[in-house]
Amino acid sequence: MNQSSTLRMRVILLALLLFIGGCAANINKMMDSWVGTHQSDLIAQWGPPQQTASDGKGGTILIYGSYVNLGQQPGQASVDYFGNMTYTNPQQRGYQRTRMFYVNPDGYIYLWRWQGM
Repeated sequence: MNQSSTLRMRVILLALLLFIGGCAANINKMMDSWVGTHQSDLIAQWGPPQQTASDGKGGTILIYGSYVNLGQQPGQASVDYFGNMTYTNPQQRGYQRTRMFYVNPDGYIYLWRWQGM
């Protein structure tokens, strides 16, 4: 790689990191806005959680999850040196996105966690 290509790659990487950091900051801000709110307000806006679990302190964890579909990666066909053809099947691409709200015994959100943009 020449110096110009290296510089271009660094600029692209920096822009990507800033974009991802900005997205994470927006999610943190949104999640933080629910702290101190009663769980009934969250449920009224987001609907019922997909799962609940104990927080180990007499409260509950409300778990919201969804699958983010990034589309399908096409299959690949290739021919080796001897003329044999191989084919890989198309692959579905995506990831699970989770938002968790920790609720105290009085029903108020006191903590949150998230995974996946």
